[in-house]
Amino acid sequence: MNLVCAVAAADFDATQPCDRRATAHLPEADTILLLGAGGREAWSAVRRRRPGPLPRPHRRDRLLDDWSEDIGRELLADLRADGFGGRLVRPDDPRTLNFRQLAEMGGLGTISPVLGHLLHPVFGPWVSLRIAVVLAGRPFGDVRAEALVDFEPCNTCARPCVGACPVRIYATDRPDFKACAEWRVAGGCDTGCESLRACPIGSEHRYEPEDEAWRQAQSLVRMRRWIGAGAWQLLPRFVRRRL
Repeated sequence: MNLVCAVAAADFDATQPCDRRATAHLPEADTILLLGAGGREAWSAVRRRRPGPLPRPHRRDRLLDDWSEDIGRELLADLRADGFGGRLVRPDDPRTLNFRQLAEMGGLGTISPVLGHLLHPVFGPWVSLRIAVVLAGRPFGDVRAEALVDFEPCNTCARPCVGACPVRIYATDRPDFKACAEWRVAGGCDTGCESLRACPIGSEHRYEPEDEAWRQAQSLVRMRRWIGAGAWQLLPRFVRRRL
């Protein structure tokens, strides 16, 4: 994990619906710690832990998730030893937190008005928001929102990401995620997202081919599940949730 930020729970909850607030997970929540990974370091750590051939991704495979949760548990154990109770929140929990909003409030980047992904000043879109730790108390003292107000790259960009998409799902104000899903299920973009690859920010930190292909294959497994259930309305949240 090379990206970390702390956000005051009260500040975050003021921007969220009732069932998506930190206090829904921990009534006495004071601080939210968000852990993420930019670039290639996370995959390198995972592969050191799990060398050799990888199985084909499936819905229950937790290659990246298990690694993330182990780090979160170790951190939470250390904080509890110092007298701060808390709990972990995962991106795929039934009542999860808005990880992108947390990252933006914590100064890790800005949410792209085009792609909806978090853009980091160094890593660009090659960022994975892995796990949040909701804490009772303030182990880091008072924390303030540190949004990068001067980092708005999409406003002055030619937006090559729009034209790079084979089905141009970002060509309108409302991305057509149904078209994306249908294209993916038909075999398109099987090794990575062309729109992300076209982003000029952080291109040198693009995921390793094995890493990118793995994430893409696992997302396709989940996307097929949503399509089978007819849950089109959930696709925007799923597609933008994390990489």
